[in-house]
Amino acid sequence: MIITNGYLLQDSIIQRDIHVEGNTITHIGKNLKGDHIVDAKGMLIIPGFVNTHTHLAMTLFRGYADDMSLKEWLYDYIWPKEAHLTAEDCYYGNLLGIIVMLHTGTTCFSDMYFHEEQAFKAAQMVGMRAVLSYGMTDKGCQERGTRIIQETEKLSNLVKTSTLINTAFGPHSPYTCSPEFLLKIQDRARKENTIVHIHLHETRAEIEHFTHEHGTSPVAFLDSIGFLQENVCAAHMVHCSPQDLDILKARNVKILHCPSSNLKLANGIAPVADMMSKGICVTLGTDGAAANNTLDMSRETRLMTLLQKMKDPTAFNAGSALKIATEHGGKALQWKTGKIAPGYRADVIFIDLNHFSMVPGHDLISNVVYSLNSSAVDTVIIDGKIIMQKGKILTLDEEAVREKARTHAYDLLNR
Repeated sequence: MIITNGYLLQDSIIQRDIHVEGNTITHIGKNLKGDHIVDAKGMLIIPGFVNTHTHLAMTLFRGYADDMSLKEWLYDYIWPKEAHLTAEDCYYGNLLGIIVMLHTGTTCFSDMYFHEEQAFKAAQMVGMRAVLSYGMTDKGCQERGTRIIQETEKLSNLVKTSTLINTAFGPHSPYTCSPEFLLKIQDRARKENTIVHIHLHETRAEIEHFTHEHGTSPVAFLDSIGFLQENVCAAHMVHCSPQDLDILKARNVKILHCPSSNLKLANGIAPVADMMSKGICVTLGTDGAAANNTLDMSRETRLMTLLQKMKDPTAFNAGSALKIATEHGGKALQWKTGKIAPGYRADVIFIDLNHFSMVPGHDLISNVVYSLNSSAVDTVIIDGKIIMQKGKILTLDEEAVREKARTHAYDLLNR
């Protein structure tokens, strides 16, 4: 495949061709030759967004329980309904979420939820890159912990033949997992060379309760038992002391920042600019659509950037924001994606430069971060294959999925 005539985002905007061999970018240059020519005239080509924290099947709950506290949202609404989720519910919830992500320019996501074999089935069928993990807990029930490790092993065996999908270990949080269980998971993850996906420092109440019980912050405690290592991907990290940040930097922990979810549930604003200044790898996620509603990474990128400018407009810039939403995500998830360069997977999107949100084009990187409307996403290429072209997904029947998802969502809420 030769992608030609487009404007390419690398460190700056240049007009170059991209040579793709199989699923990998091999050359970038002018007047490249190949068998399959993809004309990107009038398009800006950027890496696909990497959504590093989702609970994708929760798309079925979108709009069900809004405008309430996190505790009420979870205990009174979400958890009681999740108890009735079926595998088929999750399959169509995943497909619906994938449709949203493709239309908004995401090419890779990292998920933690139930029935993850259905997330694998959906992503593999559509051609979406993913890292999948079961939410793992053992507090109050050691048998549950053993069972979920076995389910993770089954999932890992299932995805071994895929070039698109990896698995991870997903201990839910230090509040729902015993220290022994966390260390057991970390030991397995290190042996299997995979990531550990965990919720950490999401709410003040959780941190205060944990600190009262253990005498130190969750971050400091996890470090003291040897859990924090470079394969740990910590979702949220909204509230953290300078000492916590020093630990995260020293252990090379990756942060999965979810600004919309944190604001909607009144959990606060993570100090992303401080994290970046310390050299911590920050990535971007949406969280589940029940807590965010959109799964739109372009909105998330803009919100993240603006929130860091509340006191200093120079604290954050568009180029850094776009790297967080793309390249940093690939690094955290251990995929060679999120960057347009030789050796990286061919995961790119085309943005229509004639779209109202991209005109005029004084600074195209700023346009992508501050003004892009996701309806400008024209084409999505994942692993060297065209998955969406001219706004139409080629690998599934969108209308059929929408109808199925709507039926499953209504049935679920009435069980």
